[in-house]
Parts: sequence; structure tokens; C-alpha cells
Amino acid sequence: MRRSRWLVASWLVTLACGAGEPAPGGGAGGSAGSAPCSEGDLSPDARCIAAVSGTAALGDGSPAAAALVSVCGPVCFYGETSDAGAFDVPVGVRLRPALYSVFVHGRPAHTNFYRRLPLDAEGAVDVGELLLLELPAAGPALVVKSDKLGTPAQTVVSSGVTLEVPEGVFVKIDVEDITLGEPGKQFRALRVPMSAQGAFADTALGLELLVAFAPFEAAFQDEGGAPAKVRLSIVSSELAAGTKVQWLALGSYLFPDWVEPATFDVVATGAVSADGARIEMDPGEGIEYLTWVGVRVAP
Repeated sequence: MRRSRWLVASWLVTLACGAGEPAPGGGAGGSAGSAPCSEGDLSPDARCIAAVSGTAALGDGSPAAAALVSVCGPVCFYGETSDAGAFDVPVGVRLRPALYSVFVHGRPAHTNFYRRLPLDAEGAVDVGELLLLELPAAGPALVVKSDKLGTPAQTVVSSGVTLEVPEGVFVKIDVEDITLGEPGKQFRALRVPMSAQGAFADTALGLELLVAFAPFEAAFQDEGGAPAKVRLSIVSSELAAGTKVQWLALGSYLFPDWVEPATFDVVATGAVSADGARIEMDPGEGIEYLTWVGVRVAP
């Protein structure tokens, strides 16, 4: 049963990443029988990556067992965590590390996050421990594109975070969330504790808060299929009224033209409300995709 779930999940990831079917042993991109690293990217900054290993742990310290692990970029490679949370994803081709990230699939109960490969990665690469945090157990359901119920205006709230989707905007969720049914449509926000932020975002970014979301990688589109902006606001007591802020988002491999994949960048501006109760986005600002979002004081 566990193996069949892994095969279905890896097929769904293959569709999402645009890669070919995984080769025997969990990899994608190399030909059967070819010598290790005899194929792949021939660019000067490409390196031979034999495999990517590490461990996946839950927020309480227990191992994330039997979880699908992808090493994704232009193509994807797959593995699975052991009962102890360890994984070893075979690669065996040349690739540019800057274009690839490790992704432990936490749906539906845990966070999903892209951890970039080290730029000097080569050979057998150990990425250390990857953390998956527990999301809220449930949240308000969104009307999503696959429901075929049109594009109503929607306002949903989770953990003090409000998402406002204007009328005329589709919410298109990832194929993995579609297969989950009703839980895959629930809006859930997790405010990451300050003690855990360093596991996901560089402290040099100066984030005041960091939020993880489900449905992860949901896309907001107008009726013509073009990206559309939706607004977020967050209950806050940390910043003074009127403080100017920047909103940052984690880039996704599904939407590389928005933010560079596996990095945080500024996607909107905003300010703390006049009563100091909420952090809001400026008029006309918004996000186009639901990934991870951070807020910092504007320089």
C-alpha cells in the first residue's frame, strides 16, 4: 500500500514539474544503463550529482516517515523517507545546483517547502535535516477552479490571516491537492514560531513574521487565465501603527517568472493599520500565488 501511494504521488509531481517519467530507482532524466554523470547539463557551472540525502523531521522531533521526496528543477528525481525519516535520492547526472531544490511532500497535514541545493553541491550531497511543521488541522474551504462553480468573491480566515479573493478570480490548486478532495481546498495558515524561522528563511532577510499556507502553490487567475492579485492581511501586535512594511514570498518551480524558485523576494508593499491591529497590503498590491509569505519593516 505504501509503495503504491509513493508511485501515484511521484506521477503527480512529474506532471507538476514537467519532467519525464521517473526512471527505475526513482530518478528522472538519465538513460537506463548509462554511466553515472555521462549525461545531463554540459554548462560550465554544472556538477556531477550522484545522490541527494538527508533526513526529514516533524516539528515535535519525530521522523517524517514514508514521505515522498523530490529533487526538482528542469527535471525531477524522486525518493522516499525511511521509518527513521532518512532519504537518499539517486540522481547520477550533471546539473546546475542553483536550479534545483529538495522538497519533502507534507500534504495534507504538514508544510511544504523548497530547500535549495548548495551552490557548490557535488557528488553525494547531504542537505542535513529538513523540517516539516504541522499545519492547522482544518480551515474554511475555498471555491476552486476544479469545482466549476464560477468565480465568487471569497474572504477566508485562518490563524489571524485573512485572504481576500475578488470576484472574477479563479483559485487553481495543485494536482496533489485536487486528489485530496475537500481537505485539499481548505485555507490554512501557520504562523511560524520565531525559533523555527531560521530553518526556512535566511535571518539576514529581517523578517518580523513568516507564514506557511495551504493549499500550497495555489494560483490566482483571471477568467482569461492570466495571473491575478489577491490580498492578505495579518493580525499583529508586534509593530507600531503606521509602520511601512514589505511582503516577501517564496518562489515556486511552478511559477518561475514570479519569484526566483526557492528564494524569498519582495512581492508587495504595505503598512500596519492606523489602529495597530493588522498588517495590510497597500491598495493595488497583492500576491499571485499562495506559498510562504514573510513580512519585514521597509528599509
